[in-house]
Amino acid sequence: MRKKCRIAPLLLTALLLLGVFWPIPASAAELYFTGINDSVAPLASDTMPCWYGGTLYVPYTVFNTSQNGIGISLGLNTSYSRGGQSVTIYNLRQMLTFDMRNGTSRDDMTGMACEGRAIMRNGKPYVPLNTVCAFFGLEYSYNQLPYISQGYLVRIKSAETVLDDATFIDNARWLINSRLRDYTQSLSPAETTPSAPANPSVPTEVDGSNVATYLAFRCEDGQGLSSILNTLDGTGQYALFFLSPRVVEEESDLVRRMLGSGHSVGILSPDGDEETLNRGRLALEELTHTRTTLAYAPEAARAGLEEKGWVCWEETLFLEPGGTVGGTAFANTVLNRLGTRRRTVYLTLEGGSSTARVLSALLRQLDGSHYTVAVPMETKL
Repeated sequence: MRKKCRIAPLLLTALLLLGVFWPIPASAAELYFTGINDSVAPLASDTMPCWYGGTLYVPYTVFNTSQNGIGISLGLNTSYSRGGQSVTIYNLRQMLTFDMRNGTSRDDMTGMACEGRAIMRNGKPYVPLNTVCAFFGLEYSYNQLPYISQGYLVRIKSAETVLDDATFIDNARWLINSRLRDYTQSLSPAETTPSAPANPSVPTEVDGSNVATYLAFRCEDGQGLSSILNTLDGTGQYALFFLSPRVVEEESDLVRRMLGSGHSVGILSPDGDEETLNRGRLALEELTHTRTTLAYAPEAARAGLEEKGWVCWEETLFLEPGGTVGGTAFANTVLNRLGTRRRTVYLTLEGGSSTARVLSALLRQLDGSHYTVAVPMETKL
């Protein structure tokens, strides 16, 4: 009897370790999606959050803007020393280091010990989420997804978060299902569709020199919106959608999808009518429980609107592709119009089926010419 009592804990420990260090097929395991503020990172077995010893762990890379897969910033940087077996997460004021050799963590600024230790999973350091969030003043939540069996969302939130958990989970349904579909296909390479060959690149003399490019769509109706969102989500790019009140009222699922995917939404008033803007803003609040002050209005109306609290979009360039123009030709036109501009670019495209058709080529050529498509936010306009 005593031998059995000794063996049982050992077997249980071994099984727990196998569960932590070996990825389990999606069909047999719980799925843990990672949300960062108001977006969802790609799902992968080697970056999926996990439980270990009753503590929720995430890969240290989720706190790094360039490594979390969606470019969302939590105001932190990270580093990993393989030789020193240490992980450091830091900003300008604080520095938290996990020493993986002795299983400790400390505040590097004061030398004081902290609770929590890092572990290795799939060859990558994982850190305790509660320790990191408490140290840097972040918040996190853990919720079961109502539309995915054995699916859970681990969401890390900074002060930039807009949506509450319930609204976000509802709005992000399309994106989360898309992440799941991509993950499932990655487990079955034979079922995936080969990617199409890239269109010819633009001439090498076109160089954006990493100029920040804010992309907006002017949408008087819902035509082409779904395809535009598909392209943006597929390339990991974010945009600002200026919607007429009618679009907000009639395309509720698409509007929720925009916000759930991390895009920004403003109100379109072609003649600068404040009543139109207020109607659109109220419809958006009722639909998504979010408030916007972003407005697309003619130049003559902007000063008066800004005095009343609206943030008006001032575009560098507005273009609407013709019905027969090819994607590469349109992209070259955009780049030629931008020329040698070295300042921030505010690019507006007319929403619609024609724009949806050429958007993929445009994003590809902007990237190839070193224009950095940035996330449009009210504080940056």
